Amino acid sequence: MLKLIDRINYHGFMFVGTTYVAAGSLIGFEALAVLLGYATIWPVGVPLIAVGIGLYALIRRKRQDDQDHVQ
Repeated sequence: MLKLIDRINYHGFMFVGTTYVAAGSLIGFEALAVLLGYATIWPVGVPLIAVGIGLYALIRRKRQDDQDHVQ
């Protein structure tokens, strides 16, 4: 049972670490440092905010590409 808990804990930490690295890659590590500085109350939200910014950028780029094809 203890081995199962250790494996779950390990995979959870790896997921969180991967998420922070992905968030830093998405918005830049300087911007991630600024977000982490302001997110001492809710640091779990930093990757969610970064993913939201990334999705907004992708949607915006897709819309601009669609408008370029129409004109």
